[in-house]
Amino acid sequence: MKITLINLALFQLGWLVCVLGGNVYAAVFTALALLIHRWLILNDRREWKLIAVIVFCGCLWDISMAQSGVLHFSDAMLAGIPLWLVCLWLLFATTFMHSLLWLRRYLWLAVPLGGVFGPLSYWFGANLADVELRAPVIASLAIMAGGWAVLFPCGIYYAATLDKNGKLPDLETR
Repeated sequence: MKITLINLALFQLGWLVCVLGGNVYAAVFTALALLIHRWLILNDRREWKLIAVIVFCGCLWDISMAQSGVLHFSDAMLAGIPLWLVCLWLLFATTFMHSLLWLRRYLWLAVPLGGVFGPLSYWFGANLADVELRAPVIASLAIMAGGWAVLFPCGIYYAATLDKNGKLPDLETR
């Protein structure tokens, strides 16, 4: 339980640092968080593969949202998205094997959770950072909800396939 709480705290604090602090603070915090993750939390090297896939897919999703005009980042650096958003994807990817572990047993629940909380995260972030949800905002949120309703459960499922024994872990042993 201690590992899960550390993982969740690093992500939540990282979300604030990335959204409020911008590129430099995000990069520094993410580097430190990944070191802490490696030192205290990581228990299987296959998790780096999961992190890479989640970051790649997440960044590709955000790039497509920026290129299509759904999102606009004034500080875009990498193909239409800012570095702090890439850092945010890195931090989020570390949660799939730890604080989001419980969702493997309820994969169906990842669909509505992704569809609701993914867009909400962007909406809150847009109100705190220099991000613009293009008008009409409801349409932008609906597009994001559709993508998150697919991407999030796919990430949870992929994390389950990388489990050490190829089976869903017993939550009581964590």
